Amino acid sequence: MRTGEFVRSGAGAFAHQGRHFDIAGRFTTPRGPQGHPVVIQAGESDAGREFAAADADVIFSKYNRLDEARAFYRDVKGRLARHGRSPDELKVIPTATVVVADTDEEAAAYADEITRAQVSPQTAIAHLEAVWGRDLSVYDPDGPLPDVDPEPDSLILKGHSVFRKGRAETARKWRELAEERGLSIRELVIEVHGGQTFVGGPRTVADAIDHFVQTDGADGFVLVPHLTPGGLDDLVDRVVPLLQERGVFREDYTGTTLRDHLGLRPRTPVKEDA
Repeated sequence: MRTGEFVRSGAGAFAHQGRHFDIAGRFTTPRGPQGHPVVIQAGESDAGREFAAADADVIFSKYNRLDEARAFYRDVKGRLARHGRSPDELKVIPTATVVVADTDEEAAAYADEITRAQVSPQTAIAHLEAVWGRDLSVYDPDGPLPDVDPEPDSLILKGHSVFRKGRAETARKWRELAEERGLSIRELVIEVHGGQTFVGGPRTVADAIDHFVQTDGADGFVLVPHLTPGGLDDLVDRVVPLLQERGVFREDYTGTTLRDHLGLRPRTPVKEDA
C-alpha cells in the first residue's frame, strides 16, 4: 500500500499510512445505504472553493444577492472540469430567508419588523465591535459610527473573529455607506447584515426563487426561518404549490437518502482489496 492511500477490504478491514498518522482496523458496521456520505463544504476562500470542486458534493454560499451569487456559482462550477467532474456533481446552496404575506406591501412591512427585531441595539454594537476590534459599548447604537479607527491586530473580541483581517478596509466601506445614506450604527448593521432574501406575496416569492435558480444563482437553498416553530409554514403552504405547478419543485421524493434528495449521482466507492 502506498503512503497516504486508504484501502478497505471486502471483509471490512481497512488500513491507512500517512504523513500524520497510521491506522488499521476493521469496520463493524455495514456501509450506509447511500454509499459514500454527502460531503458538504463551507468556506469561500480560494482553497475552500478548490477543495469543493475536487471533493465535495455541496458547497454552502453566503451570497443571496443575485449578482454576487452568480459570480460565486460560475467560479465554483468552472473549477470542476479540471478535476474530471461535471457541473451537476457539486450543488451550490446558499442560505435564504423568506417572508410571505398577502401582498408585497404587507410582506415588506413585516420583513422590516422582523429585521429590526433580529438586530437589537446590543447586536448592532457587537457586530461593530467585530470590525473595530475594540470595546464600543459606550456608543449609542442609534447614533453615528465611532470616530476612532479599528484595532487591526486586536484578538478575537466577544466571540467574533470574522473581521480580524482587513478591518481597516471594511471600516472604510462601512463609513462611506453610513455617510452616503445617513445611517446610524444599527441602521448600518441592518443594511449590511440584515434583510430577508425573498419578500412578497406568494407569487412574487415563487417568481424570485425560480428566477434565482434558473439564472444560475444557486441549485437550491438552506431555508432559515425567522421564527421557530412555524417560520416556514407560509412558504410551504402558499409558495411551494406554485413552484410545483411550474414543475421546478418535487411533488414526491424519488429516493430514500440525502444523496437521492439532492439529485447527486452515486460516488465511486473507496478502493477495495479482495
